[in-house]
Amino acid sequence: MRRNSRSAALFSLMLAVLFVAQALPQQPQPQQQQSQRIIGKALYEKLQREGRRMMGGSGGFGGGIAWTPDGKGSYAFEDGTFKRTDILTGEKTPLFDDAKLLAAVNTAMGRQEAKLFFNRFQYLDDGKKITFQGFNKVFIYDLASSKLLSYDPERSITGVRGRAYGDVLSPNLKYRTFTRDYDLYIKDMDGNETALTTGGTEDLRNGYPDWVYPEELAQYEAFWWSPDSTKIAFMQFDESPVAKYPIVHDISPMPRFELQGYPVPGANNPIVRLFIVDVTTKKIVRLETGDDLDVYLYRGKWTNDGREFTYHRLNRLQNKVELFAADPATGKTRLFLTDTDPCYIDESTDLIFLKDNQRFLWTSERSGWREIYLYDLATGKLLKQLTSAKLPAQSIQGVDEARGIIYFPGSEANGTESHAYKVKLDGTGFTRMTKEPGSHRINLSPTFDYYTDSFSSYDQPSKSTLCQADGKVLRVLSPGTPSQELLDLKLIKPEHFLFKSADGQYDLDGLLYFPAHFDPADKYPLILSIYGGPGSKGVTNSYKMVDGSQALAQLGFLVAVCDYRGVSGRGKAFQNLHYMKLGQVELEDHVAFVKALGQRPYVDTTRVGITGHSYGGYFTCLALLKAPDVFQVGVAGAPVTDWRNYDSIYTERYMRRPQDNLDGYEKGSCLTYAKALKGKLFIHHGSVDDNVHPTNTIQLVQALLKENKTFDLMIYPEQQHGIGFPRYPASRVEYFIEHLKPVVK
Repeated sequence: MRRNSRSAALFSLMLAVLFVAQALPQQPQPQQQQSQRIIGKALYEKLQREGRRMMGGSGGFGGGIAWTPDGKGSYAFEDGTFKRTDILTGEKTPLFDDAKLLAAVNTAMGRQEAKLFFNRFQYLDDGKKITFQGFNKVFIYDLASSKLLSYDPERSITGVRGRAYGDVLSPNLKYRTFTRDYDLYIKDMDGNETALTTGGTEDLRNGYPDWVYPEELAQYEAFWWSPDSTKIAFMQFDESPVAKYPIVHDISPMPRFELQGYPVPGANNPIVRLFIVDVTTKKIVRLETGDDLDVYLYRGKWTNDGREFTYHRLNRLQNKVELFAADPATGKTRLFLTDTDPCYIDESTDLIFLKDNQRFLWTSERSGWREIYLYDLATGKLLKQLTSAKLPAQSIQGVDEARGIIYFPGSEANGTESHAYKVKLDGTGFTRMTKEPGSHRINLSPTFDYYTDSFSSYDQPSKSTLCQADGKVLRVLSPGTPSQELLDLKLIKPEHFLFKSADGQYDLDGLLYFPAHFDPADKYPLILSIYGGPGSKGVTNSYKMVDGSQALAQLGFLVAVCDYRGVSGRGKAFQNLHYMKLGQVELEDHVAFVKALGQRPYVDTTRVGITGHSYGGYFTCLALLKAPDVFQVGVAGAPVTDWRNYDSIYTERYMRRPQDNLDGYEKGSCLTYAKALKGKLFIHHGSVDDNVHPTNTIQLVQALLKENKTFDLMIYPEQQHGIGFPRYPASRVEYFIEHLKPVVK
């Protein structure tokens, strides 16, 4: 349930609600029905089916541009070959000499290929080589000499969220390493194989991560090559202390089950150890990571010169992180940075070593805002705080060391806007690069001479421009002009608004969608969609005319999305407002503005629906149970119904352990309020969900049955956290139509 990976809200409708206390904004005017216009269900279906197409020329060349290594062009696969587009002139030329490349492949493989057989590749060796796959082989091709190497890849292993683990090439491209049966192996390009570790089991994983580290610490890798290709640092996960959760595959006459190591709050975590192995001598050195085994060791990274291997150590409470550097020959470590937070450390910090091997950049929220700091690597001494803009800075996107410039994205306007910024390595020259209010995403060229800016706002469909490093616009790549077909639909632009938090202390953002046939004389039901939770963000200043919420509104609903105390983009102190009380603050704010919304004459607060998936499923259930007089209809997907059921890292980060915060766990549990259900609740869950286990839904079902409550339930066989059956989103819409009675035109 890690932030920025919450794709489990796959079909989330992203809605919420609104109200400005002092003065109601100008209301949209009713649209006159015309026989030639599409409205209602037909308009909903058209937007669902063709919304993106009707955006016209607003997509294309933008945030997804693939730069050539020289930074002077982009490339794409078109008409069966790769074409290079000159970044200044737009002229297209062949990216490769296809004839030479195919000749090399045909000679090596004894084939007679006449055109390229791959549509994706990666540059290697600073752009001198490329690697691609075909015919069950991996190829490495030297662009200058046309020399070709090939090898048989290892079978990929699928991990958390579908992450595929296979061969990892050494920096010198002479070896590849991989895991098999929980041990680490190395092969040279002739296929000679050597085991670097032995004794691996499902409970003792060498170089292969467990479930919770990738999910909650973004620690997908579990081994790292040294820059000189002589050593490999790797993690060892001891899963033996961790409780096992049974996942049952029961669509066959004889069910099959698997046991998943899944640490829950207050229980045992995996024990993690760090090692470095010499690929020539096979000598293994264990790093001295401390006597406390109940910690998190993650984010392994070699220094640029390979003299040290660094890692993060986070305490169990997750409010203190320490950076250590280890001597690869002896395993002895030194502490070179410590950071703390009064509540919890956000794991998405940046650590970037500069090329001089003497300094590094670090992002921290210690001031209450994520800022960028410059440190001395040898001593750990703070050299300078480089930013103090209170944006906050989201991450470090790139460092142009030749010019001494750091590029980074940041948030403004209550976190609803994203902009690009730069600052010099001496802390001067802080500049906002993007000008228009809205949401910007830049893509820097490898040489930092150019960047593309992909931008949209409430009023502006997504457009892309090419800019010089100084911000000068060179040309428009994609104009962001909606098609006449979309304009002819006469959709109503969603209304952005501010409302007060339940405690009256903060202005919060909301966005309201209207059907094209909106008439203020009618009474409309309201649907809110929520992901929620720490670090989430609902309202962004971006184009909203063809999204799922706009489509849903056409069925005769008011659809809304809102923020609450604890969302991201407003500083760490604001985000900490939910600490130790998940679900409580969010619900208070949603209740407050739904009640305030009732002051609008066209809003029927006796017909309010809410929906969400994962954390949003949890919040949906909690809203129906804890505020039954406010929320009448809920559709919940894969809900966490009691935080004692979820994983230790995520839950303890925000709630501590159950023994430390019994009141918070009780007040945040859906089970506590089962007897209060009055409305219509529809729960959906995948039967083999390894993220939010079906246990959550089963426990809530039992609690509701004990109270003799009526509810609806759908279980999806062989579905994990993301439910792929089309029946899931369709049934949500049907449920709201049946029980909320939208205004039909």
